[in-house]
Order: sequence, then C-alpha cells, then structure tokens
Amino acid sequence: MYQYKATVLKIVDGDTLHLEVDLGFDVKRRDSFRLEGINAPEISTAEGIASKEWLTERLTQGVLIITTHKDKREKYGRYLATLWIDKINVNEAMIKAGMAVPYNP
Repeated sequence: MYQYKATVLKIVDGDTLHLEVDLGFDVKRRDSFRLEGINAPEISTAEGIASKEWLTERLTQGVLIITTHKDKREKYGRYLATLWIDKINVNEAMIKAGMAVPYNP
C-alpha cells in the first residue's frame, strides 16, 4: 500500500476524482482515481448530485491523503484509492452517510 498527499483538481462524481498527487522529492503527478470499495449513484441522478456535493464538502475540510493498493489501473484507466481527511476514511464515511454503497467486483 502506498500513501500520498493529494490536491483535488476535479470531482467528477461521488466515486471518481482527478487529483494532483505529491510523490515526494518535488515530483507531482496528475491522474484519475476511482474510490476503492464503493459505488456512488450516477451523476445524472439527484442522488448522484447529492453524493458529489457531499464529497466536495468533505474534501475541503482538511489535508487530503490517498492510499493506493495497486500500481496498475482498473478497466477505465483509473487508479483505485482510499481517501483520508484528518485520519477519517472518506470511502467508509460515504457508505455510512448513504452517499454510496459497498462495491467489490
């Protein structure tokens, strides 16, 4: 498992983000990430909009850390990641808040 500080560039929907990841030694990378272990409603629905808004609000409240579990991308080209804000697992918090459901393909 790898852990990095990150900055949000864009929140696509409740389970997909574009981030700038600080790899250390003044090296940064911009990429797309899928939140591991959850599935948020599609952005074209009212529930999807609410999920994205919930996530947007949470990601402005502290230092964002991501952990990744694989070096390779999933089928849509995104890395799988868990988001952490002040030691709170955002992926799990989304499920508890009803903004996403567990997802293990």
